[in-house]
Amino acid sequence: MYASVLSSANTMGQLQHKLDGISNNLANSDRTGYKRRETTFSDMLFQQVNNQTDPRNDAGRITPGGLRTGTGAAVAQTALRLEQGSIKETERELDFAITERDQFFQVESMADGEAETQYTRDGSFYLSENPENPGTWTLVNNQGDYLLGADGERMNIPAGAGDFSLQKDGTLEAVLENGEEVEVGQLELARITKPQLLESAGGNNYSLPDLAELGFAEADVIEFAAGEEAQVTQGSLEQSNVDMGQEMTDMMNTQRHYSFNARAISQGDQMMGLINSIRG
Repeated sequence: MYASVLSSANTMGQLQHKLDGISNNLANSDRTGYKRRETTFSDMLFQQVNNQTDPRNDAGRITPGGLRTGTGAAVAQTALRLEQGSIKETERELDFAITERDQFFQVESMADGEAETQYTRDGSFYLSENPENPGTWTLVNNQGDYLLGADGERMNIPAGAGDFSLQKDGTLEAVLENGEEVEVGQLELARITKPQLLESAGGNNYSLPDLAELGFAEADVIEFAAGEEAQVTQGSLEQSNVDMGQEMTDMMNTQRHYSFNARAISQGDQMMGLINSIRG
């Protein structure tokens, strides 16, 4: 009886983690470039419960005596799903949509007071004054993180520049007030070959852990490529890849499983109450 209660209690705690993940997906379904997470389960430890046997009845028995009982299910993995989201046209010059999976924009974020390279699929950028070069602008996302170009540096944009256009080779050009065309820099995308190493870094950004501690070289995990026109669409944004119908179905199924386990605990408690009420 106690085994059934333990199994159900363990499983309910793990099902709550899945409900939290589904809730997070639903809450971010309208966020640009958001990638959903999917929770999977695995069985926990099994135990062999051997009952008293009767040699007369076990003659010729093939199956083992006793029962194998489990202790519930546990979250095995919360996987980041990188399926392509739909592309929405915005006709805004500084909106860019990546059209291939596993690729990310590189941004410089101040994490714990130190500059750190992070990765995002959100291609909505804005002009902001470059603190390292007063009098010029640079590109930032809606969190204030700086977009990094092919040289790994912030893109310097002369004051008064406008009419931005992305060239076929990924070069971003602008037009000055006097009509002169200038190259702002080249967009560079980072392809993460082991995306399950990515960790949420707040907002819509991801970061990588210390690769050396995990036994990886940077070249084993990150590949760099120019943000060519074939891979990046200007004037568009990638929407989240959350399927509202699927998430709602998963939520209802998970709540049903949670209810079944809660009922199992209730019934186990009732059976123990009946046993305790027996009078000799």
